[in-house]
Amino acid sequence: MAAFRELMVRLLGRWPESAPLDALVEERVDLGDVVRERVSYQVEPGDRVPAYLLLPRDLLPGERRAAVFAHHQHAGQFHLGKSEVIGLAGNPEQAYALELARRGYVVLAPDALCFEERGPYRGVLDPPDQQTAGRDSERFEFTSRVLHGSWLQTKLVWDMQRGLDYLQSRHEVDPARLGCIGHSLGGQQALFHAALDERIGAAVSSCGFASLAAVLRERVNHNFGAYVPGWLEHGDVGDLLGAVAPRPFLALNGASDSIFPIDGLHDSLAVARAAYETAGAGERLDAGVYLGGHGFSDEMRERAYAWLDRWLRA
Repeated sequence: MAAFRELMVRLLGRWPESAPLDALVEERVDLGDVVRERVSYQVEPGDRVPAYLLLPRDLLPGERRAAVFAHHQHAGQFHLGKSEVIGLAGNPEQAYALELARRGYVVLAPDALCFEERGPYRGVLDPPDQQTAGRDSERFEFTSRVLHGSWLQTKLVWDMQRGLDYLQSRHEVDPARLGCIGHSLGGQQALFHAALDERIGAAVSSCGFASLAAVLRERVNHNFGAYVPGWLEHGDVGDLLGAVAPRPFLALNGASDSIFPIDGLHDSLAVARAAYETAGAGERLDAGVYLGGHGFSDEMRERAYAWLDRWLRA
C-alpha cells in the first residue's frame, strides 16, 4: 500500500515548486440554502487557481463541517470546469458540488488545468465553434512537461493537494474530515488524489477508471493525465487503488461504459480488495455497476452521497 504510493510519487517525476496560498475571496453570493464564494489561491509561483467554494447557509459561528473536493469531468468540453459541478452551466447531472453543499458539506470546486478559466476559452461558458484549441492546450501541457521530467498527472495531483491545503485553511472546515468526488476525469483524479494524499478520508469515483491492460486492449485513447511513464512496469490501476487502503473508497460505473471496460474495473477491484483485506478494512472498498454508459445518474449520485455521509459525518 504505502510502497506503491511511494513508487507512484517517484514515477510522477519532478513536482512543482510550492508557494504561499495567498488566497483571496473575490465574490460572495447568497443562494438561499448555500453561499457561493468565488475564490482563488496560488498553487505554485505565478499560477493561481480560480475556484468556487460552497458553504451551507446553516453553518453556525465557530462550527466546522466536513469538506469535499469536487473535480469536474472532461467530456472534451474545455470551456467548462468548475461552473458545471456547481450548476451554473452544462449538464445538471454533473452538479454534484452543489448537491453536496445542500447536504451540509463545504465543497471546493476548482478549474483543472486546460479547463474553463485555465484553458484557451478563458471562462466563456458558451460552447465554442470547435474544440481544437482545448485539445491542443491539453496536449501542450502534457508534452511541455515531459521535456522537464514531469507529467500532466503530476500537475493535476499537485493542484488537488493545494486545493486541500486551501480547504484546511478555512475556519469553516474540519481538517480531519476531508473527501473527494468526481466523474470521468474527476473520477480518475479522485482515485489519484485519494491514493497519493492520506488527508483524504473518503472518496468516490464515478466512471473514472479501469485497468490499463483493458484500456489498451480496447485501444481507447484517454486524457493525457491518464498516462504515467513506467506505471505498467510495476503494476496497474488496481495497485493504485490498493494504495488508498484502509481509507473508504467507492467506485461506480456504467455497465456499458465504452471508455472504461467493465472487466477492467472488476480486475482493478480484485487487486485492490486484497490490499484492503490485508489492512483489515474490506468493508471500506465498495463498488456499484449500473445500467447505462458513461454517466452519473440520480441513483449513482445518491449512493455516492450516502457513502460520503457514512464515512465523513461520523
